[in-house]
Amino acid sequence: MLKIYELDEAEYRAFYDHQLAFYLAEHPGSEETFFKHIHDIVASRIRHFKRQDPFSSRYALALEHIKQLEAFLDFLKTIDRWHKVEPLESVITEKDKLIEQLRSRVAELETQLKRAKEYDANEKIVITNSYIAAFMDLLDQIQSLTIGNTKLVSSQGQSPWYKMVAKYFQHGDKPISIDTARNYFPARKSDKPSKYIDIAEEDKLFEIVPRPQKK
Repeated sequence: MLKIYELDEAEYRAFYDHQLAFYLAEHPGSEETFFKHIHDIVASRIRHFKRQDPFSSRYALALEHIKQLEAFLDFLKTIDRWHKVEPLESVITEKDKLIEQLRSRVAELETQLKRAKEYDANEKIVITNSYIAAFMDLLDQIQSLTIGNTKLVSSQGQSPWYKMVAKYFQHGDKPISIDTARNYFPARKSDKPSKYIDIAEEDKLFEIVPRPQKK
């Protein structure tokens, strides 16, 4: 007990393991017995201090010892594999509560997954082999189209574009990785990353222009 009073909470595990190793050297395979013994003497000492006369000059010290010993009991609870600190019924009730929470979370995630799968396609759109750059150029042009002073399409960032390409398109018979698709859509065109794929002029096969307005 005197040693426990001197320890910080961070030192409890090392202290316990040291005492346990010493005990097991003489009593192999008796960790449960050791644990229960430690728990009982600590709990007994707490009861002793709680019986102290509150008007005694040593009562303040007793309260401090109770605080230290209860902190050590809290540590024992974290390594209790035998349900000595908490009754088995309490542990089962807590586990049942956790299981119910997990079941609710699983049901929620299954609903989210079902909704997400509604947008999955059975096949991907095939970009003709060797023409991925021409296709990416068209997407870049689409982002620049305007109707009067308003953009035809807009997004806060570039992630919807490259994620759409990676999810719904393939290049020839090969999938397009999200990293490859991202390299065509820099977050800031004025500050292109080193892996940015610049589309060569010869790959810009199409030009999207507005139709003349009928008078």
